[in-house]
Amino acid sequence: MKKVNLQDGSASYDIVITDSISDIEEQWNHVIRSSIYSHSSYLDLLESHGPLEFKYYYALVYRGEDVVAAFYFQHKTIHLAEDYRIHTHSKNFLAKLRVAFLKNLFKFVNHEFLVCGNVLLTGEYGYSYKQKPSHVFSDLLLNEIIVYIKEKTKKKIKTILAKDFYTDEGFKNIDILGSDYTELVVQPDMIFHVEDRWNTYEDYLAEVKSKYRVKFKKVKKKAKDLDLLVMTQEDADKYNDAMYALYKATADRALFSLFTLSQNYFSELKRTLGDDLVLMGVFKEEKLLGFFTFVKNGENADAHFLGYDVSENSNYQLYFNILLRLIKEAIDQKAKLLNLSRTALEIKSSVGAVPYEMKTYIKHTNPYINKLMPFILSKTVPDNEWVPRSPFGDKTSLD
Repeated sequence: MKKVNLQDGSASYDIVITDSISDIEEQWNHVIRSSIYSHSSYLDLLESHGPLEFKYYYALVYRGEDVVAAFYFQHKTIHLAEDYRIHTHSKNFLAKLRVAFLKNLFKFVNHEFLVCGNVLLTGEYGYSYKQKPSHVFSDLLLNEIIVYIKEKTKKKIKTILAKDFYTDEGFKNIDILGSDYTELVVQPDMIFHVEDRWNTYEDYLAEVKSKYRVKFKKVKKKAKDLDLLVMTQEDADKYNDAMYALYKATADRALFSLFTLSQNYFSELKRTLGDDLVLMGVFKEEKLLGFFTFVKNGENADAHFLGYDVSENSNYQLYFNILLRLIKEAIDQKAKLLNLSRTALEIKSSVGAVPYEMKTYIKHTNPYINKLMPFILSKTVPDNEWVPRSPFGDKTSLD
């Protein structure tokens, strides 16, 4: 743990920086916004069973005896040969040669990456404040974090990513803090609004257009021979490895990923969250074909992680059935919102989820490279093109 003093104009602030939430958990829980993912118990879980090869750093900002802000950081060394899964199915010799060359080149590319926020989640988890710090102060604090990391690990941070920031005032709690960032519009957060008038899943189904209702019923019929099991802690321990294998097979299909969960994440998540986590398995007889995690987060809910047998997906419409079951759970639990996160935007919109624009911000610690970031991102970040759907027709779930 380290203590420093920083000035913000004429005001003086004491900063406590640490790499263990246990050092500051009482003060931390006092200042953070109300969210199950910001609470010290979940952050402690990430330290012991979170993504592989991640380190975590925390900063509390004091004015006198009062804690006025909290900052959360995640640090990883990106090994491009492991995190960028380049391959080709082409039989062309030159294409194979290019992939072989890049794989060997990537073995020499390691990059120190610092995230202000949480790579596992979609949303504003980088910081909370009772009193908004200035950009100058935030730059000074970030520099202290970078110095602390170098003192602890001998590693020098190269790139900082501040994530994720809503643009809609109804969801926005914080603004980007700091200077010289390049703004990046990322995939939207897909949020399903649960209407007060829906007491059951059938109430929701009654309000969708007939063609969607017919489709949803056909999707459900596909899975009529499968069983759903709400898992206890004993079940979570028993099926942890099977859940992890399904998650890993799904995750490994991505071309690039910032993280890979640790082996026991799902069973330990259940142990940490208890009744606030509904962990459900999809079974064919004794075989686990899929699972999903439904997290009760105050008056809202989140679809956290899921996994399914890709080879059986078309036979049973596993992913679509999981989506519909998540909606049923949200209605049954009387949640106001169900956060379905990013990815699979079109299918999520087809069940009634609404896109909310999000932005992230990135900068390089080398000022010359940082000036090139807008150009680099314009050439490397794909467009978020997709076709929004709505099952509600003229009536939307925002009425």
